[in-house]
Amino acid sequence: MIWTRGAIVADDALTVSVRDRAFEHGLGLFETLRTWDGRPTLLPRHLDRLARSARALGLPIDGVPLPTADDVAALRAADGREGDAMLRITLTGGMSSSEGSTLWMRSSPLPPSLYKEGIRLGTAGPARSDPLAAYKTLNYWPYRLLGEKAKAEGCDEALLIDAKGCVLEGSRTNVFFVVRGALVTPPADGRILPGVMRALVIERARGLGIEVEELALSLLDRRLQPDEVFLTNAVRGVMPVGRWGKAGFPAPGAVTGRIGDDVRRWLGGEGA
Repeated sequence: MIWTRGAIVADDALTVSVRDRAFEHGLGLFETLRTWDGRPTLLPRHLDRLARSARALGLPIDGVPLPTADDVAALRAADGREGDAMLRITLTGGMSSSEGSTLWMRSSPLPPSLYKEGIRLGTAGPARSDPLAAYKTLNYWPYRLLGEKAKAEGCDEALLIDAKGCVLEGSRTNVFFVVRGALVTPPADGRILPGVMRALVIERARGLGIEVEELALSLLDRRLQPDEVFLTNAVRGVMPVGRWGKAGFPAPGAVTGRIGDDVRRWLGGEGA
């Protein structure tokens, strides 16, 4: 089942014109998130990013019905999901810059947790310059290929680097380094996706009194000798890295564990 235009319908009941720019030119956006203890706590933040991205890229979104927390609950019930679920919201490019966009939401089971096991992280790159890197567009093939290549090499995820060797992001994650008790993360300077979970982690870490610095770091930079490494995304939350290349890390380390626990508490109750 899917939610679209204020109603829950069967998957095959949704029709999208073959002239939609999503099909002709790959124009469109999407958001992935999850429920926490049954609540889509981050839904407003994802819808805000979706709307800002659509307006920045000239995709028609004004007047398009957007899902609410009640719609999420109804969709989960229609799909028979008793536990938490992953959600994907897709917005097509429409027939023109002023009409025809279609938005829908579907649910699926959550992927397995990687919190206790620890992520096996590789490095890929250098990445091509991507003017759309800051937007979650339907042009997702390069990131999908990166993720598949990482798995083929025995890793769970791989970090992209730029031509100067500076760390950017993963195929579907943002990255944080713990250096002498502080957090260091690549800046949201248009070359990475400014993740919703990334922003929440920065917000919660500063609330805990943990220093956070957004800094471009090269793999050759002596400052890039972290005590802990973790990744973030909106579905899996905070994911500690157990191994990056030949280097091993505590999974989770003390700082990662503190932040991860705080974020999960907030998502499950305080932020609802």
